[in-house]
Amino acid sequence: MKKPKIVLLSDHINGGAATLANMLANDLAQRAEYQIERWHFSPPAKEGLFTGLVSERSLAPSAKRPPLERLVKNISRSLAARWRTKRHEQALYQAIKTARPDLIHVHNIHSADLYHGSLLKIEPHIPLIWTIHDLWPIKGHACSWIEHTTGLRDRYEIGSRKRATLLRARDELLLQRRNLTLVAPSDYVNRVMHPLISRFKTREEMIPHVVRPEFLSAPSREASRAGPGLSKDLFWLGVGATWNNNRKGMDVLWRALASIDCRGLGLAIWGQEPESPSLPGLTLRTFGSVSNPARMAALYAAMDLFICPTKGDTGPLTVLESMASGTPPLASRIGGIPERVQHGLTGLLFPSQEPTELARLINESRAGRWPLQEMGAAAQAYAHANHAPEIQAVQYSRLYQSILAP
Repeated sequence: MKKPKIVLLSDHINGGAATLANMLANDLAQRAEYQIERWHFSPPAKEGLFTGLVSERSLAPSAKRPPLERLVKNISRSLAARWRTKRHEQALYQAIKTARPDLIHVHNIHSADLYHGSLLKIEPHIPLIWTIHDLWPIKGHACSWIEHTTGLRDRYEIGSRKRATLLRARDELLLQRRNLTLVAPSDYVNRVMHPLISRFKTREEMIPHVVRPEFLSAPSREASRAGPGLSKDLFWLGVGATWNNNRKGMDVLWRALASIDCRGLGLAIWGQEPESPSLPGLTLRTFGSVSNPARMAALYAAMDLFICPTKGDTGPLTVLESMASGTPPLASRIGGIPERVQHGLTGLLFPSQEPTELARLINESRAGRWPLQEMGAAAQAYAHANHAPEIQAVQYSRLYQSILAP
């Protein structure tokens, strides 16, 4: 009997949503129930990313735009984006025509300049699943928040289309595509989706995000600190830094640290290096961009606390990765974070954009007010029980079966 062919589609091969799709492709292929194809709009993956059971297809093998499109981009970004959409749509539809998949599972597509209208034009008999990693497919922006310093609502806009255009295309897709299933990774996303689900009677499911196995088997704190030479005498905070994006709240963290005595405190930063001046007494270590999952897991495990001061998010993977590595997160109480972090049990929560509260919890933690070792163990147990990779594979396999059943 022929196995159903499942395509996992995303804009890139790297990044949070793409990594989840890659893991799912490998895990599903191992189950041997389906033919698994992983499609994306990046150059082909490096050797070793996929098992031999996964068929990879790059729909845009060159990272560069065609020469004429690059020229147009210098004159009109919106026109160049429309050209890119048409080029990527043609590549996608041709691949569908030749591969003839039984089901297409969509992850993030905005960075390829694809959108709801692109999915609507896929052959109507092919069922679609769309995993909602951020709110862009639902709201037309990834997330939003009230900026405390101005009192104004700020939005994290992604993709090339105006929000009004996206919302019209969203409604058309949900109205016409009756074999579409939307998957939420958290209760928070599910609540945001619910008005649309009720309005259009679209099928919905909830399947949580997972973490890579390297995080679930992170080394001990002592071993993790020995590798990069982190002093065992300091209280270490870790942060994945994005300084050029206001929504990640690095300014909140810096204001919190500037208000306390930083002697005896270490801050390990991976990602972008800080643009702010160094703080008196603070020991700062920067590690740049870290892509190796085992090295990343060791950095998480080396920390006493992982700080996630984000202002706008649905449920950052960094929080789950920290928990899986046995380090309790100290995170903003926003989005889907409180579903995963129980204050005082599996981590600590502070009101978003409140540097005074963040500073207080940092001081209390290094003074021994909170049982960080026990919290880290509880966080790791939670991640094992609820966010291990095999959980995602089992749940999506059941969803595929229910959709493809005659």
